[in-house]
Amino acid sequence: MNQLLVFNHHSLPFDSKDSAVSAIPEFLKICVKANNLGLSTILIDDRVDRNWFRLQLADNYYWQDWYNQNNNDQQIDLIRAFRSIQTRQPFFSSEDIGEGLDLFEVKFNDSECYSALQAAVWHDSPLTSFSTRNPWNTSPIQVNVYEVTKDGDLRSYNSEIINFHSISIMEIFETELLKNRNTLIKSGSEILEKRKNFYPFIEFCDNSIQQLRNWTNSSTLLEQVKESIMALNVFSEKWIKNEFENYSHENLKKCGLNHNVSGESQSVLQNETLRKEREFWLPDGRKVVFENHIKITRGYRIHFYADSKTKNIFIGYIGNHLRLK
Repeated sequence: MNQLLVFNHHSLPFDSKDSAVSAIPEFLKICVKANNLGLSTILIDDRVDRNWFRLQLADNYYWQDWYNQNNNDQQIDLIRAFRSIQTRQPFFSSEDIGEGLDLFEVKFNDSECYSALQAAVWHDSPLTSFSTRNPWNTSPIQVNVYEVTKDGDLRSYNSEIINFHSISIMEIFETELLKNRNTLIKSGSEILEKRKNFYPFIEFCDNSIQQLRNWTNSSTLLEQVKESIMALNVFSEKWIKNEFENYSHENLKKCGLNHNVSGESQSVLQNETLRKEREFWLPDGRKVVFENHIKITRGYRIHFYADSKTKNIFIGYIGNHLRLK
């Protein structure tokens, strides 16, 4: 699966304004989650208005109308989600598809050729659709692909397109998408640059910021750091959703952590000098003990603090094993 997400404008319009209004919140959540999972949402057909505000959702009802009606404090989260896709939306023309071929068509049940389906097959990418009608409310979508090369050779085959028409469908592929997303990060500084999108429930603070920014360790070690941060982020998201009542090492393991994790021994916590080495500053100015730590290769440790009030995870240290005596 590629790191692109094709917006399926063929699923529009809705049969009524009310149907569009009721479906918009989940669609926006899908787009935001896709961004967090490392997928770039793209609009394929160059005949579609590049201004999202002018995209027709139903008869005489446009994104502009929805925006004007919901641009208030009560709907601030949805408005922010809309703005994020409206302002960052990349576009490309249908001319970008089928390079090297005289013909590249993708059809559903041998009906007309849909440009969004073409893009999804060409880039080996999923779709995101509004669940307006068949097949846009199903996943995967079975399609027929036809290719004619410049030499005149005809090739036809069947293919499947994953269609994220609901959050539940996207969640099925979440683990795979997270792994794919992690491959995009090649340095510690990129972890910091992408943290708001990739790790929205993690706060890096104190020593960890400089340690990531100045990262010079092996790619193997970086992979383990990324895997650990990803598991912490998944845990925090589930904690916020009340899927977990509290932080525990066992719950963190359930979120994909493949390394050992523990707290500090009483001998360390009762030793003032050793305890201070494990104290780090939170963004709000508090200094607390980051006793929980993930043990990765070469004696490295990731010290973190699980805030029971915000249910966010704070990472304060990523480095060599701190002293035990």
